[in-house]
Amino acid sequence: MFYNQPLSVRFGTELLRHVDHASSIEPYWDQLDIAVAWVRASGVNYLETSLRKFLRHGGRLSIIVGIDLQNTTRDGLQALLNLEGHGTCETFVYHNEAGSIFHPKLYLFRNEEEARLIVGSNNLTAAGLYSNVEAGLQVDTELTADLIAEASDALAAWKDAAEGMAVRLDAAFLTDLVAEGYVSDERATRNAEKKRRASRSSRSGRRLFGSRSFNPPARPSSVHTPSASPTATIPAATPVPTGTTILMRLRSARGTQVQIPFRVASTFFTGINQVISAQNGNVHGLNIAKARGKPNTTKLEIPELLGFSDVFARFEKTPAGVVYEVYDAGTAQGNQIEASLKNGMANGETQQSIKDTSRATWWREI
Repeated sequence: MFYNQPLSVRFGTELLRHVDHASSIEPYWDQLDIAVAWVRASGVNYLETSLRKFLRHGGRLSIIVGIDLQNTTRDGLQALLNLEGHGTCETFVYHNEAGSIFHPKLYLFRNEEEARLIVGSNNLTAAGLYSNVEAGLQVDTELTADLIAEASDALAAWKDAAEGMAVRLDAAFLTDLVAEGYVSDERATRNAEKKRRASRSSRSGRRLFGSRSFNPPARPSSVHTPSASPTATIPAATPVPTGTTILMRLRSARGTQVQIPFRVASTFFTGINQVISAQNGNVHGLNIAKARGKPNTTKLEIPELLGFSDVFARFEKTPAGVVYEVYDAGTAQGNQIEASLKNGMANGETQQSIKDTSRATWWREI
């Protein structure tokens, strides 16, 4: 499986499905190894509940994280330390004082017979899991495959403490990392990033690129821990809200009009009466259609789809409202959305308006 975030996949959503076997048809994984360049509590916070459950059920978790470029935070490392109280869990910090940056992003699931390897660009941060433009490749294979042996060897080398570049994380070492300036608090890091963004946005001169914001789901709980206490416990996370982004294969009814099935209109679009085009900023109203006096579908005019052979759409809830984008079949973006919807059919995530797939509207929350 190829992960294309944020257009057709949100890696954090998929990762939660892999970890939490009880909520999916995935195999039960005995071990999860993660190696990432950066970790923040903003990312761990989304995964914490499922990772705790994984550990309580006997799963083994090993994480290797880098601390380069001031992107890993004290809060993120503390969040990983907190997981150790729930089962077999270890965290290693990797850093090369000579300046070579630790930059892998690898997720390896294993059980007695199977393995799932994901290699991509997603760090354990909220942006890396949900809103950054990221890519990754998932390979499912046998545990004995050469590829898994090579990945396992890489992980073992990265946490080998013999050369001093990998250190097992504990409370004392985290205190040292903070005291020596290797990591800082998440709030301070976010404030510094906001200042940098504000400085860039206020620059004079011609803008050479377009602008489009992508939003992660609402955070399950506060990610900030008190700055005065390096060992403060991050509050337990609650389940991540769903329904912030939905992919659809739409069926055009009359020209540029499409119909949103009742099951989507009464869930994702509850309380929403208009949508905004990401492609041109135009606003279009949602109009309820009735059959025998009862709501049946919701009609929506999308002028951009004129001449499309098959319509693939992405709707995202943002602070400004629901933003949509539409693509024709055969385009690069349309192909990615179609692939995500078809992958969802295999695991039950994609729903249909009617039994006939060729004539149905499809949808999948990501």
